[in-house]
Amino acid sequence: MAFAAVFWDRDGTLIEDPGFISDPDQVKLLPGAAEALCRLADAGLENVIATNQSGIARGLLDEPTLERIHDRLREALAAGAASIDAIYYCPYLDGEEAAVEAYRRDSDLRKPKPGMLLQASLERNLDLAASWSIGDSVGDAQAGRDAGCRTILVAGDSYARSAAERQKEVDFVAASLGEAVDIVLKHTRTARGEQADHTDHETPAILREILTFLRMVDRRGQAEDFSLARLAGAIVQILALAALVYAFFGLIRNDDLGVQIIRLLYTLVLQLIAITFFMLSSRK
Repeated sequence: MAFAAVFWDRDGTLIEDPGFISDPDQVKLLPGAAEALCRLADAGLENVIATNQSGIARGLLDEPTLERIHDRLREALAAGAASIDAIYYCPYLDGEEAAVEAYRRDSDLRKPKPGMLLQASLERNLDLAASWSIGDSVGDAQAGRDAGCRTILVAGDSYARSAAERQKEVDFVAASLGEAVDIVLKHTRTARGEQADHTDHETPAILREILTFLRMVDRRGQAEDFSLARLAGAIVQILALAALVYAFFGLIRNDDLGVQIIRLLYTLVLQLIAITFFMLSSRK
């Protein structure tokens, strides 16, 4: 039985956004954040944070520091009798701005891609069609929409609200967290222990295939990405070493000079091919 959830953006939605938060002391709840989470939890929905954290790739903080930041966030929410069921984050960033090479890559987890929401749906048995995505940017809305959720943009600025409404980039626009919760409760009939009325029975099997792959390749540095180029390079490297040994024994046996030269050239060609494959894999 799947349950509904609300996927929250973090910075600028639940807490203040001074830029890249790199210290727990920078965590400050926005007005109404704890109350919003309490109301949704009381209605039987899970509260899940899905946040881009490219500051890790930029070298502004590391993952242990991020964990301390999230611990401070949980403490602040607990003071208001609220809690978060799970936190998902993407530390990756593609391009030159990523100063930490281990995190310099494109990722399906990074919003506006829906990877974090898909991963949460698999791990927590969530019904995405009955769930919501709430954030302060169009990227949050796109991630939610691509995952199959309904979306709410929290925009206090009237111009931003009207622009979003005109472009139909989100399902709803709210002026505050309280208004966003009102929208969710008005349009959601799911309570804890009850399955949503409009569950898509074909979605889970598809998600499981996608997310099993995501979990293998995106485990935040626990394992390197699988690379066909790296595998091919290793195979050719073994062949090159074997050819070098064969050529060496030919020298010992005083084989024909022309044959020895051909063997050495063959070894050199194999080594160059292996280096090429390794270079291709390192660019990924």
